[in-house]
Amino acid sequence: MKRCSLALALLLAASYICVASTYYVDPVNGNDAGSGTQLSPWRTIQKSMNAATPGSTVNIKAGTYHERLALNVSGTAGNYITFQPAGYTGLASDGPACGASIGANGYKTCVGARVILDYTYLGTVTKDSTPFLNINNKSYVKIQGVTFQNYTCNGSFKQGVRIDGGSHDIQLLNNRFLHNKNVHGSRDGTSALLHIRVRSSNNVTLRGNELGDIQTCMSEALTLDTPSCTNAIVQSNYVHDTDAIALDINNGANHATIRANLLEYISIRRDGTVWYNNAANAIYVQGGNTSTVERNVVRDSGWAYAVLTEPGYPDTHDITVRDNLAYRNRHGAALMCGNWYSNTDGSNVYNVHFSNNTAYSNLHGIYVRPYTSASVSWKNNILSSNTDNYANGLGWPVGTIKYNLYFGSNVGPDANKVTANPQFTAPGASPPDLRIQATSPAKNAGYPNFVPGAGETDFLGYNRVVGGRVDIGAYEIQ
Repeated sequence: MKRCSLALALLLAASYICVASTYYVDPVNGNDAGSGTQLSPWRTIQKSMNAATPGSTVNIKAGTYHERLALNVSGTAGNYITFQPAGYTGLASDGPACGASIGANGYKTCVGARVILDYTYLGTVTKDSTPFLNINNKSYVKIQGVTFQNYTCNGSFKQGVRIDGGSHDIQLLNNRFLHNKNVHGSRDGTSALLHIRVRSSNNVTLRGNELGDIQTCMSEALTLDTPSCTNAIVQSNYVHDTDAIALDINNGANHATIRANLLEYISIRRDGTVWYNNAANAIYVQGGNTSTVERNVVRDSGWAYAVLTEPGYPDTHDITVRDNLAYRNRHGAALMCGNWYSNTDGSNVYNVHFSNNTAYSNLHGIYVRPYTSASVSWKNNILSSNTDNYANGLGWPVGTIKYNLYFGSNVGPDANKVTANPQFTAPGASPPDLRIQATSPAKNAGYPNFVPGAGETDFLGYNRVVGGRVDIGAYEIQ
């Protein structure tokens, strides 16, 4: 679309309609009765979400906005509508613009005007469940570089971000979700903040966001939910200081990818105490299927990576957990699989594969519960310095387990295991450097017939097999 000058628009008004390709929002000098141009900006973000056109960009001036938002426009294929702070670049910054640089492996935030949706003005929400961002049956939209903060509620099934109703091709990029809480305090079965929940939607991307100080009571910081939630990508987000589960592939959600996220202090406070005396899962697959969890870091949390099915939910199946790190999770396991609710029935968890993960200094390394054993595999994982490298109190048939490395604690029942110091680069550093050294016994010691999965790399994004045979653990020596 071409940008039209005011003069040209006036000259051709009798015969042509001129559509702006760039709109502006100014909370001080704007007017929602205006045209949304730079000379006549709108005052509210909601107005832009009612009026922006396919292919346009909405530049939002710095300020604190008091609005719960409902997206009422869609773009088209190749013509996304983009909502962003004025001056947004999407680059990392150490300053106070949209956020701050998080660190390695792609956890970055943006540069641009500081646009804040602050919900302190609502007080504690008790009587309604209106989301603070509602996207229903919309498509081809990006929302990036915006902060949503200080939403406080008390009661049953309150909502934060809701994406559903057949929405597709929605992107939430480099936003911040901070200090959003359900303060009920009692886990009564319904008191929950559904903080970010994607239902019945396809091709939703959540990348580069920060979710911090999130108190959901009985929910999750970010949930992919229902069988019609498909092809979601949750990548390079920083999730920290949550009271309960962080990332969840839930209730039939499928074909999801959870990649390269950093999670810390999930269900564990920074003083070491446990929320609700019940350590929760950081990355949780519960009734989900046909999905991949790869290249993430979970540290200083409860349970790191858990694949199971709760009663009344769909089977959990065809899940791959690969090339991840888990360390200092001292209230749970790095890698857990099976039915938590029955000691005898594993029929609802099957076709699950854990490969090339590194688990260091956790309470448990591998934790086995009932599952369909013949279809579950554990290969090429490093289990080092965990209180129990391998925990199987039920004596459940473990399935295929081979070519794992164990050090500093007990070992699993696999043949072809390696029992030696993995020779991490700097395990005592903060954070630990868990790359293996060139002399490591894990080098070229993985499953000889290993073939990388589609698109698979090592933790750092490098080739997964170098030298003709895969290394054990999350890192591949290049």
